[in-house]
Amino acid sequence: MRPPSILRKSTARTPAPSAGAMSSPAAAQDWLPLADLRDGCLVRPDGATVGGVAVAPLSLALKSENEKRTIISAVHAAVNALTVPWQILSLYRPVDLDAYLAGLDRLLGDADNRRKTVLRDYLGWVHGLVRSGEAVERRYYILVTRTGDSALLEHRTALPALAEDLQRVRGMRARVLTDADWRELLFLAFHSGQAAYEPVPDGMRIPPIYRGGLTVD
Repeated sequence: MRPPSILRKSTARTPAPSAGAMSSPAAAQDWLPLADLRDGCLVRPDGATVGGVAVAPLSLALKSENEKRTIISAVHAAVNALTVPWQILSLYRPVDLDAYLAGLDRLLGDADNRRKTVLRDYLGWVHGLVRSGEAVERRYYILVTRTGDSALLEHRTALPALAEDLQRVRGMRARVLTDADWRELLFLAFHSGQAAYEPVPDGMRIPPIYRGGLTVD
């Protein structure tokens, strides 16, 4: 089954507005593929309800061939058990490295000559990473669509089970999306260039990867 594009705007033709409606400009929400956000789920304009699970990245580079097959088979089994439309969504998020670079500059000022050579080379590499636009992290989501009056209730039951199935894979972390997670996801989807520097609209700020010099959050 080919997963649908859950965040895609409806292609249904919008009826022409009446003469009276022409004087009222469309609200910003009218241009977005969502009608509401509640109880950890996104409600689309067509009435469908979308829930999701956030999945932390898991590197397969250092895994053996048997471990790779086990992980891939377990994830396949988890999503293959879904009987409703689903989508795997991957989003890039820019990472603000200013605090990290400032911490390296402080270390450079206190280092001896031998360490300064190494730190200068590393600083040059990090600056190049920032200039190239490659200072990003990747986030993964499994989004599931349900319809009908009981969609929210079904999500509350099925999504924790999906997250639990995924977490049976050694090293994999998964959790059900909350309203705050959805706001962050939408901010990344529609304002990816500002995500590293601006707060999410409700005031919750996406935590940086590096904060306070060399401290990694």
